[in-house]
Parts: sequence; C-alpha cells; structure tokens
Amino acid sequence: MKKKVLNILIIGIMLFGLTACGSNESNNSSSKNSDFNYSKVNVNSDKIGKNIDVKTVLNNDINPGNYEGVEFNNNNGDLSKYDGKAGNLNWVILAEDDENYMITTVKSSPETFRLKGADGYNNSLQAMNAFCAKYYSVEVNGKKYVARNLKLEDIEMYYKDKTDTWKQETLKYTNYNKTGKEATKYQYYPALYGIEKNSGMGNLGASEMPNGYEPYNNSYKSDAKSTANYLDTYYGANSKNLKDNFINLDAYNVIFEAGSPYWGATRGSTYGKSGLSRDHNYEEFGVLRISTTGLSFTTLAKSDQGTDFTLHNLLSVRPVVVIPKTEVNL
Repeated sequence: MKKKVLNILIIGIMLFGLTACGSNESNNSSSKNSDFNYSKVNVNSDKIGKNIDVKTVLNNDINPGNYEGVEFNNNNGDLSKYDGKAGNLNWVILAEDDENYMITTVKSSPETFRLKGADGYNNSLQAMNAFCAKYYSVEVNGKKYVARNLKLEDIEMYYKDKTDTWKQETLKYTNYNKTGKEATKYQYYPALYGIEKNSGMGNLGASEMPNGYEPYNNSYKSDAKSTANYLDTYYGANSKNLKDNFINLDAYNVIFEAGSPYWGATRGSTYGKSGLSRDHNYEEFGVLRISTTGLSFTTLAKSDQGTDFTLHNLLSVRPVVVIPKTEVNL
C-alpha cells in the first residue's frame, strides 16, 4: 500500500514538473501574436489615425533566410546577412476589433524590395513578412508583438461594397473571381501557385505563407494543365473609386497617404486586366501594390514563355502589428 501511494506521489510530482516547465516556457516566450477578427472590426471607430506610443524593437526570435527572386535595398534577397537596426518610424491605429488594435507605421518603410519573376512571386510574402517581423516588431509592457506586412484583407475590411459586383462592374474587372477562361499559351507557372487555393491545385490562401518565413526557392513549374478551373484574382482601383467605396476616410488616409508606394502581402493571377485591349491567352502572376493613386497588382511572371518581369518595382513595405487593447492606454 505504501509503495502504491509512493508511486502515485512520484507520478504526481513528475506531472507537476512537466506542467510547470511547459508553463514557464510559455511565460518566457518573448514574442506574441494576436489574431485580428475582421468580422468584428469597428469600421466607424474614432480612434483610427490616432498616434500610439509603442517601442519598435529588433526581434531576434526571427531568422530571415535567403530569398531568391528578391532584391533588398537594391542588393540581394539574403536577409540573413542584413545587419540592420530596429525601424525608426512612428505608429498609428489602423483598425480595432472587440479585443485588439491593429497598428501600422505612419509611413511606408525606407527599406525597399524588388521582386523578380517566379521566384519573386514564390518568396514575396516570406521575405517581406520576415523583414517586418525582424525589424518592426513592437514591445508593450515587456512583451514583443510580431509585425507583418500589410495585406489586402487589411484594406478590404473597410469597403462599403465587398461584393464581386463592385470589382466586376464599377472597376470593369469583369473576370474577377471567375473561372472558365482557357489560356491557350498556358505552360509555366510559379511553383508556389501549384499549392494555392486559387489555382485549384492546393489550399494556400493568397495572403498566406507556405511554411512560415522559410524560403520557397522552387522557381517555375510546367505541366501544361488546362486553366479552365483557375480563378482570376487581379483587380485595381484608383483613388476616386476607393474613396467612394471606403467607409472610414481616416482609414483610407492611413493606408494610401503613406508616402512611397509599397508592396502588399497578397499574391494574385489573371488572364489580362479586363477593360483593356490585351491578349488573354496567357496567365499573369503578380503581387499587390499600394500607392497614393490606388491599388493594383504588379505582374512578375507570365505563363507563355516563363517570362520574368522585374521592371522598376523597387518598393517599400508597410509594417502592421496587432496588440490587445488591454495592453494599451490611449
């Protein structure tokens, strides 16, 4: 009996020790992530655009990699060799839900990225999100909150009309969110597109990364599959169209009056921009671009010959952080 009780006590002590270790490990974790609830966004908040005093810190928990197809600060995409300091920009409130504030920098970053071809498409989000996380995370009450780059969802949450009709009829992107377009010269596509939801071949969202900040250096793939089931996700809007469809003009000003043009962390593809006289028999792959004139997608690769595009797309990024309201005194 004594032996049985002793064994129970030993097991209990071991379990307590394991639980305590797990608890300490969790408490000692220096980086936090808070999920913003887009379905609970307060689009009429009077706090949008207000300055918020937080400390930007260097986040040594983040280890960026070597991203092919990405040039950083007019150099290369090997962010693991970049010896930079924490960003030096002020912050404002971009949005609030029932539990959190989403904050962003007053201006787009002074650091710039150039994206090239299929690899630029594959690695765009990992490179830019890793950079924001490393150099633009913030510290509040001794806790670090991890930054990322602004994405399309951060803009569309403020649309009055969120339907496809606005994009198809008002903006004249008649193929938006439609399938059934056969690309006769379809042959090549960025490897990442093969695991994306919009391609019909995978489940990865347009604003999601395949494996955290890990590089996806897989260039093109070519299997000559039919494009009949692939979704057209490009659209663009000028400042007038956007202002007419924006619920909160303070939010509009935060997003679009940010100085230099910047990349958004969302990929897209199309068979040609509707409303323009263009050859639609190939597919285009690109990344979101945001500026004072509006939003659009910049094409990086085409399916007809596996053509790479670099152009002069040296653009900034726009760090975003989500912080619990309980941590902030406005």
